[in-house]
Amino acid sequence: MGNPAWAEEARATATSNLGILPVLTGEEEEWRFTPPESVGIGGADPAGGAGAGSVPAASTGERSARLALVDGAPAAVEASGLPDGVIVAELGQALVEHEELVRSRLYSLVGFGDRPGALNAARWEAGTFVYVPPGAELAIPSETLLTATGARGRVYGRTLVIVDEGAKATVIDRFTSPDLDGRVAVSTAAELIVMPGGELEHLSLIQWGAGVRHHAVITASAHKDARVRSVAVTLGGDVVRLEATMVASGPGSDSRALGLYFADGDQHFEHRVVSRHEAPQAYSNLLYKGALKDTARTVFFGNLVVPPGAPGTDAYQTNRNLVLNEGARADTIPFLEIATAEVKCSHAGAVGRVDDEHLFYLRSRGVPEDVAKRLIVIGFLQEVLEQVRLEELRHELEAAVAEKLA
Repeated sequence: MGNPAWAEEARATATSNLGILPVLTGEEEEWRFTPPESVGIGGADPAGGAGAGSVPAASTGERSARLALVDGAPAAVEASGLPDGVIVAELGQALVEHEELVRSRLYSLVGFGDRPGALNAARWEAGTFVYVPPGAELAIPSETLLTATGARGRVYGRTLVIVDEGAKATVIDRFTSPDLDGRVAVSTAAELIVMPGGELEHLSLIQWGAGVRHHAVITASAHKDARVRSVAVTLGGDVVRLEATMVASGPGSDSRALGLYFADGDQHFEHRVVSRHEAPQAYSNLLYKGALKDTARTVFFGNLVVPPGAPGTDAYQTNRNLVLNEGARADTIPFLEIATAEVKCSHAGAVGRVDDEHLFYLRSRGVPEDVAKRLIVIGFLQEVLEQVRLEELRHELEAAVAEKLA
């Protein structure tokens, strides 16, 4: 069964846009830290490359539904005990089977008016669709595992989540691969729509092996009195650029973007996080914390945008970085764009090193230096880790950070 006409028309428009939109050069202000070609935006397809190990297995935690997309190819959903009315489906299949739900939402938050968006919209083959009907609760999370084996030089993924009025859900997108002996470029887009009174926690876990370069876009829209939490964890990949946008679409909404990253070797991570208030009396909080060592580089750009017509905005933005040695570099750029009176907005950014006094205190009590540093880094990141509600994921992330410190 082919895709509906509207879906084919959207793909054709996106494909046409790729031939019309200006080619990104890296001289654009928003691309000056991470050249577009370094994450596969433009240029020839990467060569790919065989993996140096087996594709990592899915998590063993309890899930209401699982979807495994190998190299971005379609696959069947494994579901067990989904609540009545809740839908977890492969997105390509949902275009046909749940057209009435998908048609008006797909591309509504991440469209194809810019080159990265057009690239993903034109070429994605498979993705995740989650719908939670009014008043329902997806208490046991669903999880999608997107893996790259190196068989394809480009891999695409897409997620569409709709949490209807008064509903609740937790959705996990996990990205992983073995170390590759070539290069793979990954493009993913996630659209998160939370209707009045709904609640959503979306976790994006980026755990690629070497050889992968990933451009990720996450956009969430919180309607009246809705609650949305985006948790982004970046630990793997050669180059990762993640763009997260939280839109306060309705009054009384609560949008939170939480991020944790740890770069080592010569990894390069850039996080561009925006909170946009389009309705009055809404709350948002951006909190990203990262550590880095060796010759790694991280970049954080955060922006609170309050256009006219959003009085009563209550918005905060914080980014803090812990540099573990000479040679590593962190840049933090907090920004405000406020065009409305009667708001409370603040921003903070900091880059620091391991406190010598803390290190001395632990070593003087018999703690080896490597263990002391691990405790300091875990403690530094704990402000974000403790807000990950799933206990199994908290423990998994703490272990992953400890492994990078070893």
